[in-house]
Amino acid sequence: MKKVLWPTIWLAAIALLAAGLAAISEIGFWWSFLIVAGAILINGWVATFEDDLPGSFNNPDGTSTPRYAIVAGWGFRVLGAVLALLCIGVLSLHFFGSP
Repeated sequence: MKKVLWPTIWLAAIALLAAGLAAISEIGFWWSFLIVAGAILINGWVATFEDDLPGSFNNPDGTSTPRYAIVAGWGFRVLGAVLALLCIGVLSLHFFGSP
């Protein structure tokens, strides 16, 4: 019974939130359903990632950091550096480019 009950409750909750989003934003229900379901999934993944980082809830002493958290942390650092260089490049073109 529990194998059917919990997914049904979650789908009903997502459907209610999607119906509210569809009514407020005047987009289609199924697009709203996909947006709400995607937002809930992404929020869960981010929360799990954050809890697995050193010093967080699942890893308070920092000794059992999962490999995906280490790789993702370096990926975010590299992405931040690339975005910073792009911003510097765009600003330098804006201020020092030819008129």
